[in-house]
Amino acid sequence: MPPDSEREESTRSSRGLSTRSFVRAFVATSYLLGKRRQALSAQVAATDPLAREALLEITEQLSHPARERRARVLAGEVGRLLRSLGAQRLK
Repeated sequence: MPPDSEREESTRSSRGLSTRSFVRAFVATSYLLGKRRQALSAQVAATDPLAREALLEITEQLSHPARERRARVLAGEVGRLLRSLGAQRLK
């Protein structure tokens, strides 16, 4: 069995990935529902540093001036969301 510090780090890492995935899925879904630019992040009160980082990253990507770039990012996010929902879990 790993020492407590290794287990805690693993739990934090797993929680961080889940937080990041949730924020990205939430913002991508908001984009699909018609929100744009600042409205994408207006409903998210992110206090966790990983959540804030993910929020800034996905908001910038979905606000990119090039439509093709936004479409590529959105397709990736929707694909991840659908796979997670298909597996009956949100990662």
